[in-house]
Amino acid sequence: MLNKLPNYYTFFIGGLLNGFSFFSSILIPFSILGHYLLIKGLFCKVRNFNPILSGWLFGIGFFLTSMHWIVNPFLIYEEHKILAPLVLIVFPSLMGLFFTVPCILIKKFINFQKIYDFFFTKILLISFFIFISEFIRSNIFGGLPFNLYGHLWIFNENFIKISSFIGVFGLSFLTILWIITIVLCLIKKTSNFIYPLTLFPLFLIFFSIFPLKEEQFESKTISIRVVQPNIPQNKKWDRSLFQEHLDKLLTLSNKNSKEELLVIWPEAAITDFLNENEDLIAYIKQKIDKNTVIITGGLRREFYGSNFKVFNSFFIINKNEISFYDKKKLVPFGEFIPLRFLFNILKLTPGKTDFSKGDRDEVLFLELEQEKIYLEPSICYEAIFQTFNNKKIDLLINITNDAWFGNFIGPKQHLTASIFRSVEKGIPLIRSANSGISVVTDENGKILKKIGLNKSGIIEHDLYLRKTQTFFMKHKNIVLVYLVLIILIICIFTDCLIKKRKDLKIF
Repeated sequence: MLNKLPNYYTFFIGGLLNGFSFFSSILIPFSILGHYLLIKGLFCKVRNFNPILSGWLFGIGFFLTSMHWIVNPFLIYEEHKILAPLVLIVFPSLMGLFFTVPCILIKKFINFQKIYDFFFTKILLISFFIFISEFIRSNIFGGLPFNLYGHLWIFNENFIKISSFIGVFGLSFLTILWIITIVLCLIKKTSNFIYPLTLFPLFLIFFSIFPLKEEQFESKTISIRVVQPNIPQNKKWDRSLFQEHLDKLLTLSNKNSKEELLVIWPEAAITDFLNENEDLIAYIKQKIDKNTVIITGGLRREFYGSNFKVFNSFFIINKNEISFYDKKKLVPFGEFIPLRFLFNILKLTPGKTDFSKGDRDEVLFLELEQEKIYLEPSICYEAIFQTFNNKKIDLLINITNDAWFGNFIGPKQHLTASIFRSVEKGIPLIRSANSGISVVTDENGKILKKIGLNKSGIIEHDLYLRKTQTFFMKHKNIVLVYLVLIILIICIFTDCLIKKRKDLKIF
């Protein structure tokens, strides 16, 4: 395949291989092979491939394999199954367009016939074009920052520690640079590809051993219990089973031997308007130990005259009061229908009313052991998006329901993106999933304890909290600009030095 004359299907296969690389760490070479087919095709001297079609086919292949699970939410309820084949075609076809722009720019600005001239600068430009495409699709139209190139290194927390300095997008840029360097070395048919292949992973490991010093504040330890009830999605909203589901949650939450305990239930664990049901709140308080604080997902409703708004909410229930946070990042077609005046269809979640976006700050606090614990709440896929709070946060808590994401790679990719928020901020992550993967991680993204996919159970852990401010949180994504500029200067200087030496040899 590598030496065969490229055809348009080669670009599609390249995208498929790149998508497969996100399934497992041992498949990372597939990403290199996929990009080899892409760049080799664009470099082809025999055929002048259309960069728009080439990039689009590569993108379709990538999103078809890496995010095929996007169809799973349409398979849960009978009324949505008719849309599943359409989603499987339309989604990768639309998302594949994000790869057309870098291919157009590569074709226009890179002189393929003189690949040896300014070799490192060309590597940087190709990498930058691909990275900009990833950055845009992670932020435009609400954003979809799944399967970023930086996510390839999630198999070991030592490889992702650098994200506390340059963020996940910084790691993505370096990863693309690494892949393209190897690809161009292979295209040149030089054995020098072995150097970037081995040196970059060693650099990531070295950075984890000797990281930049982070600003540290006070520390504390809290006792937590993460509950994963594993209630099937097609039964979760059955009103006749409401009491059974609640009793299961309460059973998993009790037997407290700790002085004070924080218990975390998943997203929409309470399938009722919790702010309107004082009897239900009283029942929960009665059934749990008085020294237990409950965090749970539930519904919230606000009335405005004859109208009302519905929110997907994050509640903190303690003996004295209830506080809440309303979800801000809503899932299109899952929690609301975009352009509903054109598409009058039922959303994936039960109920005819679209959810509304919350407007509260993403900071809550609770008291344990006479200490105030500041936490950043997130609901479902909100945890995959970068946030920049000014307050010093002790803890990230994500409540979710990965039953929507299927039984294969979807829940793992969701968890991967969430862990990067913990590393960027330098604080632990607690994640409670109804059916998915519940975890507790430390501030470096290392999974301390977890409950596997489609299992019911609890995690008990004494979690060490240490307030820090990472270099990335201090400077935010501005570090990307400095990173690109520094590498650009190095590349230009290296190319000029190589050219000068060649010119001296001529004379």
